[in-house]
Amino acid sequence: MPELPEVETVRIGLGDHLVDRRITAVEVLHPRAARRHVGGDTDLIGRMRGKTVVGARRRGKYLWLDLADPTDRAALVVHLGMSGQMLIAKAGAPDHTHLRIRANLDDGNELRFVDQRTFGGWHLDEYVSSDPGLEDGAAQSDSSAMGIPASVAHIALDPFDPDFDAAAVVTRMRGKHSEIKRVLLDQTVISGVGKIWKHKQWVLCTAAYTRQFCALRRESHGVLYA
Repeated sequence: MPELPEVETVRIGLGDHLVDRRITAVEVLHPRAARRHVGGDTDLIGRMRGKTVVGARRRGKYLWLDLADPTDRAALVVHLGMSGQMLIAKAGAPDHTHLRIRANLDDGNELRFVDQRTFGGWHLDEYVSSDPGLEDGAAQSDSSAMGIPASVAHIALDPFDPDFDAAAVVTRMRGKHSEIKRVLLDQTVISGVGKIWKHKQWVLCTAAYTRQFCALRRESHGVLYA
């Protein structure tokens, strides 16, 4: 799975090219790419067609496009898996190898989901109005106030989120009687920490893998967020 900076780069690129573009047609070219969508590929195609992309957001490494039309809104949650790519191409351009889903846009371009290993895919999800990723009583940013896809709502905020509260996260971590490595990879505590980042963090704070976070010296907490 890509690391957090890579997912953020994808999100920025999608926002630049897709926001305010209307989806005119969708084609699912491999059934595994739509396997997470409850209604199957036919329902996915029908609900996406005619909707306008109004946002490109993420929570940790989970990425989604906000889609809307006059009567319906939904989040297109994108699982990149091990090899998934979101590509923009001119309509009619030669298909990419391992093209799994194609969405035609009203500007003559296509959004293409390419995935060699077919671990990734798309599904539409409903929004939840409250955000479990926020601390109780915390103010929501404009992005969070738009709602979070139900399948992503259990994921905690990452350190780059404008609503991220480092002190509150440290307090929650200290309540975990688990090894440091397990706490850092617990997506309900903090999101976006992959194995590469995790290794860098505990090397910097000179803590052993198997120490419990609640026993970690307080001066090491800041290093984890540096």
